[in-house]
Amino acid sequence: MFQSKKRKALEGVIRQIKVDLANNYKDNAVDNLKRLKQETEAATAAGELKAKEVTELQTIIEHYETDMANFKRTY
Repeated sequence: MFQSKKRKALEGVIRQIKVDLANNYKDNAVDNLKRLKQETEAATAAGELKAKEVTELQTIIEHYETDMANFKRTY
């Protein structure tokens, strides 16, 4: 399946969030989630993503926001 360059870049951010969570790097995971949200919004505004992709990404973002809702700074 063909993906846009922007979609591939966003998938990279999602993979990094998964790695951060697996390694208990909570602060990095939160930062990458913010980055994912910003880049998704920018790509949506620029018309770089299809409606289906936007919906999928919003679902992923909501899932991670729920998972990270109780994270607190560790320092």
